[in-house]
Amino acid sequence: MADADQCKGSMKIQTEDRDRQSAGLASPLPSRYGLGEIVGQSHKMRELYDLILEVAPSEAGVLITGESGTGKELAARAVHRLGPRKSNPFLPVNCGGIPGNLVESEFFGYKKGAFSGAHIDKSGFLEIADKGTLFLDEIGEINVSMQVKLLRALDGDGYTPLGSNLVLKPEIRIISATNRDLRDLVQKGGMRPDFFYRINVVPLYLPPLRERREDIPLLIRHFLEKFDPDQTLPRIPGPVMARLEQHDWPGNIRELQNIIHRYAALKRLDVFDLFFENRGVGKDSTPDEPGPEDLGLNLSQAMAQFEKRILLHHLEKNRWNQTRVASFLGINRKTLHSKIKKYRLEKV
Repeated sequence: MADADQCKGSMKIQTEDRDRQSAGLASPLPSRYGLGEIVGQSHKMRELYDLILEVAPSEAGVLITGESGTGKELAARAVHRLGPRKSNPFLPVNCGGIPGNLVESEFFGYKKGAFSGAHIDKSGFLEIADKGTLFLDEIGEINVSMQVKLLRALDGDGYTPLGSNLVLKPEIRIISATNRDLRDLVQKGGMRPDFFYRINVVPLYLPPLRERREDIPLLIRHFLEKFDPDQTLPRIPGPVMARLEQHDWPGNIRELQNIIHRYAALKRLDVFDLFFENRGVGKDSTPDEPGPEDLGLNLSQAMAQFEKRILLHHLEKNRWNQTRVASFLGINRKTLHSKIKKYRLEKV
């Protein structure tokens, strides 16, 4: 009976997968890492994947919010690739990187001779992304005047390239992203309410890395496979990994990726000493990694010596407050006490 139920469950998954594929959508089945290019298997990320899979087949505008470095563009690409426009353009635009006097020409394009320097016709973002998805990153940086013109274009009235009399009516999906509080921006007059409601049909929130620490080892593994495909790097010691998991990561996933990339480039673990030193820890506050004196030991013995130095360092630094040390190292107090006995560590 159990086998029959399991078979039915398997057939249901396969049927749903075929239904999505026949509708032109990618498979909803998660990978070992996450969804598409997004990495994470924490509860918060699984809730995000469910929402992405629900909204992707529609034409609804999506507003992705979250701190800098949380992967908002990856989420936007996932929505696009899982939707019916996946075969058409996905155009990312950094709204904060466009000078104010060029915003209109960049979005709407222009004709040759429209202004000084317009030597050729140029298509704007709306024309390039026609039939596809326009991803507007840092949407809060678009000025109110341009918001009016964009809203008119997106609502069906179209737009006119500079120097042209032809009205173009784009058929595009808008996905926006911001790390700002847009409701506060609306209250302060920096964003029109009608423009806000137009782009914020379905909100997606990307949690910062500190709110999903259980994903950090998975992200590290993902970046190690990316930057060290031949697996030539030494294994990251457990205590160092614990410090990485407990760091708050103000730069989020982008910061973690840069750290692992630097580790892969330098081929040595002291990259992490530099990492923590830059955050005010100090060079002498981290015990040395295994050195020449450990070369005569086998791997197990060398790692034990390193673990012993790590434990003694943090015990002395925290005046033998075992609760605090256990919390910092990411282990329970009973495990810490067992290791103290194992290495015969004594308070001096």
